[in-house]
Amino acid sequence: MNEEDLFTWQPAKLTEIRDTSLIAYDEIKEHGTISEQERRIIHALTVGKDYSLQEISIITGISINAVSGRCNGLRKKRWLIEMDKRPCKVTGRTIRPLSLA
Repeated sequence: MNEEDLFTWQPAKLTEIRDTSLIAYDEIKEHGTISEQERRIIHALTVGKDYSLQEISIITGISINAVSGRCNGLRKKRWLIEMDKRPCKVTGRTIRPLSLA
């Protein structure tokens, strides 16, 4: 880079990255595809069993914060449904477990 280029060079705009992320999000939303974490959650669950978010986190290795968000999304897409209350096998707290729809 010569001296003249130093005065005209500009870093990539963050909005370009954000725009492409929004485009990808809109495509996923429109076409009904699921994210990699959502796919991992769905594939880790067994039909006919129910799971707490903590249990799903342990099974998948995905952080509890991410599991919570992904499971909420999967519930909205009707991939997961809430079941009757029961104690969590990890925490012992009463929870509404999730099951494959």
